[in-house]
Amino acid sequence: MYDVISTVVMAGLLGAQLVLTLVLLKGDICPGQRGRLHKAFWFLVAGWAIVTPFSPFSALPFIALGIFSLRSKSGKTRQSGPIPVLHLANGFAVLAVLMAAVEQGVTTGLLMLSQVLLVGAVTAHYLLVKARSRLQAFHRILPVVGIFSAMMMALMLAVSSAMLPEQEAAALVSTILTSLGLVLLGVCIWAMHLMRQTPPHIAQLGVAFCVLLSASTIAIAPFM
Repeated sequence: MYDVISTVVMAGLLGAQLVLTLVLLKGDICPGQRGRLHKAFWFLVAGWAIVTPFSPFSALPFIALGIFSLRSKSGKTRQSGPIPVLHLANGFAVLAVLMAAVEQGVTTGLLMLSQVLLVGAVTAHYLLVKARSRLQAFHRILPVVGIFSAMMMALMLAVSSAMLPEQEAAALVSTILTSLGLVLLGVCIWAMHLMRQTPPHIAQLGVAFCVLLSASTIAIAPFM
């Protein structure tokens, strides 16, 4: 079970890291937001440390992102830390996820791709709200990315189960339906602020993250 959870967490860390990098480098943020965003990267550093026993390649983004975070100011600052080190950490993160996907096979690799978008986007959204980001566009874009990745995940599960022998596919029906039900619930919770036209709340995103992490873990477990 630890291997399954680690696989999902790795995919989510990659997606969140790429989104936070985009916000840091391209977002119109003030010095205070930049400092708070630097603090958010420590969450990802801790995540890579947790999954390193499962995948030795995860030590590479853990070290590189840790160096970036150590050398970044967490107060008001106009400097975005050592950007080359951040790009290096992103490259290492992609390598770690690719190596894990290759080791697990094609089906698991494709499911990990959907989790990079799904779990990664909700993780990034949670961290942006925690950092009190004022980039309203991301509050709309990230849930839409989640809806798209949920549909992609459902399609991948349907195709993967169809390729299995009939008896094995029948045994997975309840697991797949449970996973998709949780995905639907998580996405609805995640997008609740869009339906109510209110700012996203950190508790709402925290619950959505837990539900989607559980759904992804249940979905990928039978194929590992």
